[in-house]
Amino acid sequence: MRLARKRIGGLSAVALAVAGGAAFVTVGGVLAETGLRSHLPAERTAGADVVVAAPQTLDQPDDLDAALPERAQLPGRLVDRLGGLAEASAAVGEVSFPAAVVSGGGTASGPDPRTAGRAWSAAELPGGDVAGAAPQGTGEVALDAAAARSAGVGVGDELRVTAAGRTGDYRLSAIVADAGSGVFFADTVAAEFDARADGAGRAGPAGGPPAAGVDLIALRSAPGTSAEELAEAVRGDVEASGSDAVVYAGDARGDAEAPAASAGRATLLAIAGSLSGTVLLIVGFAVAGAVSVSVAAQRRDLALLRIVGATPRRIRRLVAVPDLFSAAVALLPGIAAGYLLAAWLHELLAGVGVVPAGLPVAVGPLPAVAAAVLLLGTVWLASVAASAPVSAAPPIGALAESAAQPRPPRPWRARAGAALMAASAVLSVPPLLVDSRMGMVGTATASLVAVIGLALAGPALVRALTGAAARRLPARASALTWLAVRNLHGHAYRVAGAAASLAMAVAFTLGYAYAHTTPVAAADMQRSESTLAQHRVSAPGIGGVPDEAASAVRDAPGVAAAVASIPTSVAWPYQALGEDTRSFDVLPADALGPGAAAVVDPGVVDGDLDRLSGSAIAVGASYADRRGVEVGDTPAFRLGDGTRVRARVAALYERELAFGPVLLSRDLVAGHVTGGLPTALLVRTRDGEEAAAAGALESVAAEHPGVEVAAAAGSAESGGETSALPADTVLNFVVLSALLGYMLMAVANRLAAQTLQRGAEVSALRSVGMTPGQVRSVLRRESLMLAAGAVAAGVVAVAVPLALVGIGYLGRPWPGGPVWLLPASAAVVALLAWLSVEFPARRLVAAAARREE
Repeated sequence: MRLARKRIGGLSAVALAVAGGAAFVTVGGVLAETGLRSHLPAERTAGADVVVAAPQTLDQPDDLDAALPERAQLPGRLVDRLGGLAEASAAVGEVSFPAAVVSGGGTASGPDPRTAGRAWSAAELPGGDVAGAAPQGTGEVALDAAAARSAGVGVGDELRVTAAGRTGDYRLSAIVADAGSGVFFADTVAAEFDARADGAGRAGPAGGPPAAGVDLIALRSAPGTSAEELAEAVRGDVEASGSDAVVYAGDARGDAEAPAASAGRATLLAIAGSLSGTVLLIVGFAVAGAVSVSVAAQRRDLALLRIVGATPRRIRRLVAVPDLFSAAVALLPGIAAGYLLAAWLHELLAGVGVVPAGLPVAVGPLPAVAAAVLLLGTVWLASVAASAPVSAAPPIGALAESAAQPRPPRPWRARAGAALMAASAVLSVPPLLVDSRMGMVGTATASLVAVIGLALAGPALVRALTGAAARRLPARASALTWLAVRNLHGHAYRVAGAAASLAMAVAFTLGYAYAHTTPVAAADMQRSESTLAQHRVSAPGIGGVPDEAASAVRDAPGVAAAVASIPTSVAWPYQALGEDTRSFDVLPADALGPGAAAVVDPGVVDGDLDRLSGSAIAVGASYADRRGVEVGDTPAFRLGDGTRVRARVAALYERELAFGPVLLSRDLVAGHVTGGLPTALLVRTRDGEEAAAAGALESVAAEHPGVEVAAAAGSAESGGETSALPADTVLNFVVLSALLGYMLMAVANRLAAQTLQRGAEVSALRSVGMTPGQVRSVLRRESLMLAAGAVAAGVVAVAVPLALVGIGYLGRPWPGGPVWLLPASAAVVALLAWLSVEFPARRLVAAAARREE
């Protein structure tokens, strides 16, 4: 206990490092657990005991299953088959299509207007509260209670509804309380709207003739039959029929309603996995650094204990037990903070659209247990490693070593660090070879490798740099500056850890940030060169651009071309070298209508974009080269709903950052995208008629509630606005900013603790006549030199990766992104180093003054 009292500052640093580390590890664990076992709450199918849906993932034996973003359908005949089971009392085939109530005040539908249109039979399934009567014929609808309140209508009122691209007047026949959100139509009317939204039906499994289908099948149990028995019977029947349908029961029913559920959970697992390495690296450095400072404060006491007979094992216990006790005390608040941070991060993820808003956070004990085991294990290993020089040395040797600064690191460490920094230059090459966002991975990886190399070579670099500064210090330098430089050089190994950590923070910030912002800048540049359209017409509030509005836009004065655009995804199969199984690249893709060449110029290098119709696609030249695809080939791949198709490659293009790896014909995706309506129309105006066209488009929007007109991204009318960062990049920035803040806090604790250990040195300086101000000035200059060296080392470590990413994407030897990032990083590091030394220095000088009195 007496030893522990002497190292209270070091133990506090350990506690803070462990608390922060526990918080971050817990956040990662909660995200992973949520991805593994969380489910969306059932809304549309809340009244069903079992739900059957088509698979929403593609099996990948060696990886996480690939999530499909579009709704896949089941054959309609399966409804009658399952409804005939003895264990089922009712079976309803759910269909969906775009629908919304429109008025001069706006629109009202549900969480997703693309799927708000539903059949009345789905409302009857729960047997809940219904005010009114079922809609009859083509002139009546029913609304859920929330939509009715939002539209300000009651039973019997007249209202205007847009459904599957057609707008008409309807009478509100009922308000439904317990069937989930939606606009309900008579079953026959809903079936017609569904077929219309799907483009006259969906293609069969091999792109064959259309077949009527349903989104999912909701079943109720027969009297005396449990939900588990019904689920087992349905699974048996599905397997016997040879169908690949998936059966959901219990809490999993909500996942069947939204394809985004599977994609969201897969994203959470991917985020937790991608961040785990960085989190463990930073937490390990922070905790180990805090422990090493804590042990350094009692090296002399431990050496004296060795002289009086303490065994090496006893020494290790004297070091480890207080550290473990401090860590254990800090774990509880750290883990609690981790759960709170996980809930906040989940809200952020839902806000940027990475996961569905309704997906609940899974709160269990496993993340806390993992954090406790990991952090306590790290503290124990760090304590054993830090105490090894004293515990393993002979007693007299231990005492002699305690009077000197830490022993120099072994030569292999500096060589390994230099090798890693050299390897980072090789890993930076992908942006020169791959004209897509994939090249960014090489830069981010190279930056991480450079950071690790910098940590290993840090002590040797500090020793070399301070030695060079001491030898080249000009004669006119003040005595205080000379003393600061000599102090840094003489105690290079003591300050090397803090210096390397600060350099790592700079390198990681610059490398990671610019690796993500440079492709975005390049995409903006490509988009400005390739966008021929001036306007973008969309209708997010009603599920897509209605047919009447699309026709009005095309007929508007001054409009030369208006091309439909639908964002979707494709799953491209590939077989990695040395693997026996196939995996899938899930790629973003735009489906464009006829005449795409009139509104976009993706930089065609082979083929003709005018041939993008029917079963045709265009592929980015870089991606085509990776997959061995040429113009005229007919590769097989999966559409966004999992349908396997073969399509003819009509063109290869080079502006892959702006348009993604694949462009599809709208004909190819008809019936295979959720909702079916165009997400937007890209509108090009005739030369000299820009003003007339703009006015006409505004008139169209005014005549069709829910329709919006904006400048096309990349056009001159957009004012040169830069694209928003992708949602996953924003998330990574948030998490890594918090990690860097934690890392800087740990460095500040380390510098402060090291400064507080210099009491004897401060007393010696005061004894030779230095004033308190002069002593503080020496320490300030040390801190600022330390910060300057760290910033320089961090910049040099990532200079090659950043130069190559700039050359590869922008054709210049510097990256794209905010220019203020480097000076801001330097200012933060300098301020942190100064504050971490200034306040402990004032305390030491004051203590020395009191001793002199």
